Amino acid sequence: MNVTKIIQEELGQMLEKAGFQSDFKKNIWTYEREKNGIRQEITILTDRYNKKYLKVLFGTNAYGQRPKEFCNFVPEAGAKRWEFWGYKNENELRTILKEFKRLIVTYGMDLLEEISKPATDAIPTEEMERNLYLNHQRLYEEYKVKLHAEGKSAEEVIEIIYQTMEQNLDEPFEHVKDLLIGIAALYGHTISWGDRGKWVWDDEEKNCQLQEILGTEYKERLLRLIFPIWDYWRKKRSIGKGLFDRYRIIQVYYYRMHPEEIEYEE
Repeated sequence: MNVTKIIQEELGQMLEKAGFQSDFKKNIWTYEREKNGIRQEITILTDRYNKKYLKVLFGTNAYGQRPKEFCNFVPEAGAKRWEFWGYKNENELRTILKEFKRLIVTYGMDLLEEISKPATDAIPTEEMERNLYLNHQRLYEEYKVKLHAEGKSAEEVIEIIYQTMEQNLDEPFEHVKDLLIGIAALYGHTISWGDRGKWVWDDEEKNCQLQEILGTEYKERLLRLIFPIWDYWRKKRSIGKGLFDRYRIIQVYYYRMHPEEIEYEE
């Protein structure tokens, strides 16, 4: 049975009329188009363990948007009940694809338009990224003083960062963006123990990265870390420990390379 041919017959022709183009890989059938500068994708893929189970993912490259499937947005009971849709023969496959087509037309196209808008206004622009890249040392020194982080341990500085972000959850992003950039510089220099990391401008991604942290292979895209954390906290009113966890992971990598520096309790 030629699954690709059947998918193209049942779904592809309709999607191509809507401006989508096919981009197929093994067991992954993607149709994509660009609309108003945003890439929109509809992907049919198989279950990892059973290739006769299919589902559909909807995604865009709009900032902060995550892929969605039928169970996330279709109100019908059947679509909410099944993550994957199974078939045994060609007739059942075509029946499933016809149902996919109905759900895409009825709900999926509208969903694509919804997730073609940024999920937040807390978006790191290229200008902000360049500001961090060019001024990270100055910002580190400035915010170390502003936030009374001088002479503190890394753990204490991270706790100060948490407290500062929590105190500014009710502020509009436009009012706190400079603070968050300063916090990104402070966090970056803190987890790299001052200057034991490589600040790099990535021309392809157009962002500032801190690489080779403490001489390890670990790297961070600092604004793409700090902005989403603050944004999540202001929406969910839930304070996590992600910044601590990342620092602990870096320490694990570092002490694997330098076991002689591990201090054991007596």
